[in-house]
Amino acid sequence: MPPQYERRTTTMKRPSPSYLRDGKNLLLLALALLFVVGTTACGEDSISSGDPAAFSLNPNPISFQQIALGEESAETIVIGNSGDGPLRITSIEILQSGSASIDAFYPGNKWPEGTLEVAPNSEYDFQLIYRPEQPITYGGILRLVTNDTSVGNQGTVDVNIRTQGLNPEIFSPPTISFPRVPAGQEEWKLAQVANIGQAPLLIDDIVMGGNSEFRVSFPGARDGDGVLPPPEQDTTDFPSELAPDESFEMRVWFNPATDDPTTGEITIYSNDPSRGEFRINLNGNSGSACIAVTDEDGIDFNIASLDRATNRTITISNCSPGSALNVSEISLNDDGGGTFSLRPESLPELPITLLPRESSNFVLTYTPTEVSTHEGELRILSDDPAKSVLEIPLMGQGSDSVCPIAVATATIQGSNRYQTELAASPLETIQLNGSDSSDPDGTNITYEWSVISRPVGSLSQLQPSTANAQPTLWLDIAGTYEVELVVYDELGMASCESAIVRINAVPEDDVHIQLTWTIPNVPNPQANMRGTDLDLHYLSSTGTWGSMDGSSIWYNYKVGRVGTQLAGASLDIDDLYGVAPENINHNDPGQGLAYSVGVHYYNANGNGASLATVRYYLSQQLVYEYRDKPLTQAKQFWYVGGIVWNTPPTVFVRDEILSIPTLR
Repeated sequence: MPPQYERRTTTMKRPSPSYLRDGKNLLLLALALLFVVGTTACGEDSISSGDPAAFSLNPNPISFQQIALGEESAETIVIGNSGDGPLRITSIEILQSGSASIDAFYPGNKWPEGTLEVAPNSEYDFQLIYRPEQPITYGGILRLVTNDTSVGNQGTVDVNIRTQGLNPEIFSPPTISFPRVPAGQEEWKLAQVANIGQAPLLIDDIVMGGNSEFRVSFPGARDGDGVLPPPEQDTTDFPSELAPDESFEMRVWFNPATDDPTTGEITIYSNDPSRGEFRINLNGNSGSACIAVTDEDGIDFNIASLDRATNRTITISNCSPGSALNVSEISLNDDGGGTFSLRPESLPELPITLLPRESSNFVLTYTPTEVSTHEGELRILSDDPAKSVLEIPLMGQGSDSVCPIAVATATIQGSNRYQTELAASPLETIQLNGSDSSDPDGTNITYEWSVISRPVGSLSQLQPSTANAQPTLWLDIAGTYEVELVVYDELGMASCESAIVRINAVPEDDVHIQLTWTIPNVPNPQANMRGTDLDLHYLSSTGTWGSMDGSSIWYNYKVGRVGTQLAGASLDIDDLYGVAPENINHNDPGQGLAYSVGVHYYNANGNGASLATVRYYLSQQLVYEYRDKPLTQAKQFWYVGGIVWNTPPTVFVRDEILSIPTLR
């Protein structure tokens, strides 16, 4: 114990008079005692009949914050007397309580010696010292004996002494984000793991989970100049123990297979008593604009006919699910000696803003004038932080051969009327036909179909493949689709002009309500049936959400009946595991009647938030769209708004999240 500290247990007693210790003057003592007894019996100012004291102590209990081993903390204790008589403290002791140790507590400044007397309406303060030396549990009781018999046990007061204990505490950033890393590239970020507690942190394991596109490695110590060793020297070994205030660094890597958003996690297992499984969330490609361009690694026209313009439709897409993409420039850095050009009428007006999942097209042309190879470069500027400047190589070879001719038509499946532009209804299947294409040189041709334009939210793909002469396309939602065909001869020469089919998917019903959604954490939910389940609801003006009385569709669709309040209304699809559209159609809604639209987040299937988009088509026209409404958890209900079937129909907006316990 340091010399400035006193004993931990201090009992205050009056010292025995010397004449008693020596056994002298006994007669004088007897006379004195007789005098005291007589005074006590006869006087009016006796101790028992005096004004009472009123004891108080603050703080109660006495609590110490967590401190490092060997450090010291002092707590000021205030004894108060609010009574009319003097307060006497005859004993103060530090006693053990349970299994906790009292070896870290010491009397501090102004600790009372002997009997402490506190005058009426006065206070006395002193200090208790806490100085831990070992990572064990400390605690105890401060016992005071007073002449205020109304407190404690006949004047004996026990006050708990508490400490937070000495524990390890892990600290690391809770989230590590990679706003934008292009598919196929790899980037890393440093994260620090520290022990900010007061006892050693023992690390049992560090485990990557949830996504193989993330990994972690551990660099060695920095050199004297604070420089980190290069990544190739990293290992998979991490420190198993961290002393208080000690830390280490780990390198977190992200190598995405696609440009879609993705997530993962790191779990650190340790002896931290409150966070034995400490998780670090990993986010990739979810916080910025994302540009995707047709053949951005290189646009190859292959062999092209001399003095003939060979065209390619180039698509710029915003591959972000939540951020707009701004494109400020589309130009040629190198036109290959005048052989490459941009078709002016095809270029969008710049700058252009593409909303999430939107796209825009333009036409790039190659016109060779000699049998030779040509190279050029296309330049596109955007606010994608990873690809703000795209410089795309252009290639082509002139030939005196004649290019093949692409011919594309389409019809609604089941019909034989093939056209280059046709109208259809949502959910119909389109049969495409490229078999009328030909090669003037008489060689066999191959096919390359692509959907170059589609409504936002559409996920339909050409089936069975883009190389088939007669593929099909299912129109999953209302809107305009453009499908392009390029054909090649046996030499690899492409058709000078591509053929384009335009399909307008227009609802036939008076009212067509369409719901689509995206799932930031699941880029391709249909691939493995693990998407989220959102339900589209449609309600008459006399009904309530979730009612079974014929005033509400989704439920009545599920039970196979719709009452007179919604006669002529139907729900096409109930999609359980993805983002396919759910459509409500309604014919002859009734003049002056109002109908409400809602979206219920029925089941997240462990996938987190969904972004819902709702569109109203009235009399075959798109009149209202609300895009990417965040629904963060299952059982939320979004009251979108609705329509009033007047002449002309009107739209009302609510945009409210409701709590409807009865929804199932």
